[in-house]
Amino acid sequence: MNQRRNRLLWTAWALVPVGLLAFHYGPGQRASRAEQAGALVAKAERARSEAEALQSAAHALHVTAVAARARAAASAGDPSLHRAALEAVAAEEAAYAESAKAWTGVADTLASAQALLSETGESGAPQAREVRVAKAAALVRAGEVAAGAGELEDMLADGTCADTPLESAVREELATAYYHGARLQRLAGRPEDEWRDSARHAREQFRYLAEDARARGEPAGRVRDLERNVELVLDLEQSAGDQVALKVKPKDCPSGQCNGLAPRKGKGRKPGDGTPSKGAGMQGEIGDGW
Repeated sequence: MNQRRNRLLWTAWALVPVGLLAFHYGPGQRASRAEQAGALVAKAERARSEAEALQSAAHALHVTAVAARARAAASAGDPSLHRAALEAVAAEEAAYAESAKAWTGVADTLASAQALLSETGESGAPQAREVRVAKAAALVRAGEVAAGAGELEDMLADGTCADTPLESAVREELATAYYHGARLQRLAGRPEDEWRDSARHAREQFRYLAEDARARGEPAGRVRDLERNVELVLDLEQSAGDQVALKVKPKDCPSGQCNGLAPRKGKGRKPGDGTPSKGAGMQGEIGDGW
């Protein structure tokens, strides 16, 4: 995913000394809880680096497995290639299981920090909101897509990030969650209306973000990346089922069954009309977006 956005979600906490946190949240028990929350966020930051390394390793095995499946599919039943594909898939699944466990640990640590911040009465502070988004992102990467998307939907619905720089990060994480969810739903053989609903919500959010970024005068590269993401969602919607299984997924896409994902319709969503924005059509191979 966009590294600038990842830094946004973490820097405010990872670089703030615990002493300053204690000063910010006041004396006594509030200060103690704030110190504990700061320590937990620092722990989560270290764990996040480890989880990202594990996910990168899993993705490398995923690329190998996709290539092995493609060779087996083109071999007209060569048993050695079929066996090699099965072995590659098994290695990929084991690596993603290890990555998911690490991301779950990140999410759990951030949930503990979030609970402590709630006890201080500062659950609506900017840093607390960033912790909440980071927790949701970790859940998605752990394969708990429905739980992570639900947390992000709640943030849009309750207005805690409305008209703040964090709102775009929340929407981008939400769009990403829906894209990953749609892909996993397709691979799991879920009904078409389910995965299409998830894909449509991803496309609407990415389209809204692209148009908003253009209106705000953000760098052309940022706008182009968001439009590329719209293209990636369209590609997922328009590809045949067997083609999806033979395409390499984005590096931060998890594995799993994606149970329970059901996009909401409600307050704070600002969807588009379901069509791609200018420049976001299906034109050749998809370049960098994520």
